[in-house]
Amino acid sequence: MPTLLLSMHEEYVNEILIGQKVIEYRKRFFKDSFQAFVYTTGKNGGIELFIKCPSLIQNDAVTLAKIGQLIQHDQYEEIYDYFMPKNDGCIIPILNYCAVKKVTLEQLRSVMPEITIPQSYLFLDRPDKQKLLAYLLKQECGTEKDNQWEKYFGEIEQMLKTNK
Repeated sequence: MPTLLLSMHEEYVNEILIGQKVIEYRKRFFKDSFQAFVYTTGKNGGIELFIKCPSLIQNDAVTLAKIGQLIQHDQYEEIYDYFMPKNDGCIIPILNYCAVKKVTLEQLRSVMPEITIPQSYLFLDRPDKQKLLAYLLKQECGTEKDNQWEKYFGEIEQMLKTNK
């Protein structure tokens, strides 16, 4: 499974860590299943979260907004407006997650001085990033928590059948 480094705003990282956020919205993203270290953006940023995700759900703005409203109780209009300019986008289901003892940007740069935090994501399992990946994989992860995606996938399937 590919390992990514991706960035998120602090509020979303916190929502994942309390089990409130089970969906990440992106206009474009890597299509296959993956695991990722999540870098919290901002002046006190760092890696504090590790997630595992299946293949993304790609669809039109209406369908993605309905899924977001159903699963995460997000505002339909906000999701629709986010995806509507291209009428396309994706939902990344967060299967499970665990907290990681904070790894600061300085710590990352002590392992890989040229690292820059991506706006979206970067692959850590590339030859030039092996040292950083090995370092991150040695970090202690808290208790892994699962989201209820078997249930959510069933709800999505039922919603899509009903809307046909």
